[in-house]
Amino acid sequence: MSQENSLHTEYIEEDEIDLRELWQTINKGKKMIALVVFVVVSFAFVYALKIPNVYTSKSVLIPASEGSGPSLGGLGGLAAMAGISIGGGGSMTPDVAFNSLLNNYAFMKEFVVKNNILEYYSDENVDENYVFALGFRGLYELFKFEKEYDDKDEEIFKLVEKVQKNFSISSDKKTALITVSYSDNDRAYPPVIINTFLKDASKYLVENNLRIINDKLVYFEKEMRVSEGFELHSSISGIISKILEEKVMMQSKTYYQCDVLTTASESYIKDKTKPKRGLIIVVSFITSIILGIFLVFFLEFIRADEEESKAVKA
Repeated sequence: MSQENSLHTEYIEEDEIDLRELWQTINKGKKMIALVVFVVVSFAFVYALKIPNVYTSKSVLIPASEGSGPSLGGLGGLAAMAGISIGGGGSMTPDVAFNSLLNNYAFMKEFVVKNNILEYYSDENVDENYVFALGFRGLYELFKFEKEYDDKDEEIFKLVEKVQKNFSISSDKKTALITVSYSDNDRAYPPVIINTFLKDASKYLVENNLRIINDKLVYFEKEMRVSEGFELHSSISGIISKILEEKVMMQSKTYYQCDVLTTASESYIKDKTKPKRGLIIVVSFITSIILGIFLVFFLEFIRADEEESKAVKA
């Protein structure tokens, strides 16, 4: 047998010996691995039982068709010079407008205070309708604690962050339908807060747009009074008519530039969004095996290193 083949065979034998040694190490430390698996999975099981279900309600809105707005011609430049915005409703879609208010702290602070949302989440009985796995809430009560804040402003700030996190406002690119959803442990509360938010946000946005529209009307009515010539007078009159039409349409919608397709409703008790308790247990089991094997090899490495040190000293 050539020297090259001999070396190749030796390498294979060394690899086989290494694999056997690895398996022997794992087999020797199987009790340690089993202990780690038991501890980690036990903690995961307790955690899965402790956390309440989360439920999500959704409201689907139909946005109004975007019109091109009144044709202003050269009058647009005159209005811009006067500091008047005369765009035909702007390019901001309802979902963008709602998201802008959702991420506006000043608006959300007023929202949570005015609608008693702060009182709702601060109530000690807020969790009485929470649903738990197997109907067991003992672990939740055992680990439950009331978080205290230094001042009222900090409490409001944390609540606004929580409400913003639980909200989701998105628009389907194909259908343009807008979905407004909210998640909470109490399945009866998401429909309440969704409807309240849409009403308050729509009121704010409509009032803001009406102020802009009224500025347009004031400007063009002034221009019509001083205009000369039948064509210019007719053009301004047509623009005023379209602006008035925009004003009527703005006030006719259920929510800001939207009609309701489906209203938010209370979720069925088994229709939870999370937690995925089965997934939590499976992931913890796999992770604990990996952790246990790593710990066994780490302890074996320390033991071997100590024996080597003793042998050198001897």
